[in-house]
Amino acid sequence: MTSFVDSLSGTEKTLINKLRKTILSSDSAVIESPGKIMGANDALCYKENDVMKYGLARTALGFTFHSMVMYANPDIAQFVKANLTSIKLQKGCFNIPALSALDQNAFEQMMSLSAKKDFQPVIDHYKTKAGRK
Repeated sequence: MTSFVDSLSGTEKTLINKLRKTILSSDSAVIESPGKIMGANDALCYKENDVMKYGLARTALGFTFHSMVMYANPDIAQFVKANLTSIKLQKGCFNIPALSALDQNAFEQMMSLSAKKDFQPVIDHYKTKAGRK
């Protein structure tokens, strides 16, 4: 699978691959595939039942992580706000200006908490909205 990761080198590639491994090992319900998220045409999407749950992409100023779980669950956003201080938090995503400053342990904890959330209502919402249910 080709993605923005192929253009990375050194530490950035190692750290992004660590995030990918964390996402996949924390949430066995998702499948990684190349795709688009927001303005990023070359992203990695993590889908559950064909609905994007997480996304990872390179931006002009670093990297971005999107989470529909965080968007739908304010307690996950609160955890991120309290524990991932090197990022710029938005409603359903956060920007990572410097991968080396990202607290990997807090990211792993966030992924563990996120994987435990019931994502089915979000899946149902998007499938109904798209007329696929």
